Amino acid sequence: MKIFRWAPGIFAAALSLACSSVPPPQASWDREADFSSLKTYGWYADPAEDKTVGSAIVDTRFVEDHVKKNVTAELEKKGFRPAGDAEPDFFVDYHTRSAGIISRDQYGAYSWWAMPTYTGSMTVKQVILAVDFRDRAKKLIWRGWATKEVGSSPEKIAKQIRSAIDQILEKFPPPKTS
Repeated sequence: MKIFRWAPGIFAAALSLACSSVPPPQASWDREADFSSLKTYGWYADPAEDKTVGSAIVDTRFVEDHVKKNVTAELEKKGFRPAGDAEPDFFVDYHTRSAGIISRDQYGAYSWWAMPTYTGSMTVKQVILAVDFRDRAKKLIWRGWATKEVGSSPEKIAKQIRSAIDQILEKFPPPKTS
């Protein structure tokens, strides 16, 4: 009978997870890569990639500065250090892409005896932030990514970048496989 006391809570938690429109952070990696040998890193700049990821709220430089600052802080917490002028053990890169619109709502004042009056709309967009790690040969060895709703102010976007980086790098380095 004890299970019946927990059933509504379990059902509510499952329902909220099922209705969540933002998927959890993900990671994928090369199972043959030796992550235990990685100590120093450098930033990788793919010459073929255009990092124009700004928006009407923030520009590209804002996004880049916040991503690099937060990745650096998280890697340092894990014991990794910038290589400086030496050759790094691995390279770090990031990517952002729009993930589409998750909801579009038009709202207004409605009544039973009058025509609806349109007063505005709200659109919620998502963006994907991916962090890549490449070995010395520039081969991709690890990628983690998170999807977030786009913030409505520079402060909210900065918090979302920090949150995404924390969640992504929580999965790095990956567990050792036998």
